[in-house]
Amino acid sequence: MSNDGATSEGVKVDLQSFSKLTGFPIELIKEELMINGEEVELEELRKAMISLIDSTMLENS
Repeated sequence: MSNDGATSEGVKVDLQSFSKLTGFPIELIKEELMINGEEVELEELRKAMISLIDSTMLENS
């Protein structure tokens, strides 16, 4: 994916597709990332994932 200055603002991620790509059950993704619905904006997904990673790292330190 090239970085041609385009933003990901408003881009939606289908959680069913995300589930298939990651190999994690969709309900686990929703629960762990605290996401409702079947789609989520890419920026919201990024923030949720960073929050989960940060909290996991704090638990393990």
